[in-house]
Amino acid sequence: MDHVIRGGNWYFEQFNLWRVLDEVTVPELSFGGDDFAPGGHMMEVEFPETLKSLKSTIKTRTADPAIRAMCGRQPGDYVSATYYENLVSFRNGSNKGRIIMLKGLLNEVKQDATKGLKTVGVEYTFSTIVLYRDLVDGRDIHMFDFFAGPGATLIDGRAIFAGMASNLAIGGGVQL
Repeated sequence: MDHVIRGGNWYFEQFNLWRVLDEVTVPELSFGGDDFAPGGHMMEVEFPETLKSLKSTIKTRTADPAIRAMCGRQPGDYVSATYYENLVSFRNGSNKGRIIMLKGLLNEVKQDATKGLKTVGVEYTFSTIVLYRDLVDGRDIHMFDFFAGPGATLIDGRAIFAGMASNLAIGGGVQL
């Protein structure tokens, strides 16, 4: 058993949440598709097309105003976030690091109900994600950059849409 998750940490900009972090849900990668059934065939196949919008949820045990104040920023004033994960091999005891770097907006803050002296925590929804980069032990697993275009997309370290970006001249000229 390799790559067993043994700990995670989250940063919003320079704020290290390790002491107050309760729970993190990293963005789900899901590709929307197009169903296609060729003429003269009774079989349909869904071919992947676009990566659906990404979002992450982060729950803390505190209601820090520095984090809450990031909610409501507008496009162009993006928040950088970084998720760190420790991966352990149960075979040989080795540790590997996973890092997910994100740029997006903190669009929702939801505080749990307070009962007596206790509140369980605050949940933040981090969405409008325009940059997603997932590295394991320094190796690019995925990278999606909305503004850099399809040529910058990496899947398992390979720029699989570089040809498309070149054919469409996405990287040239004055980009509007």
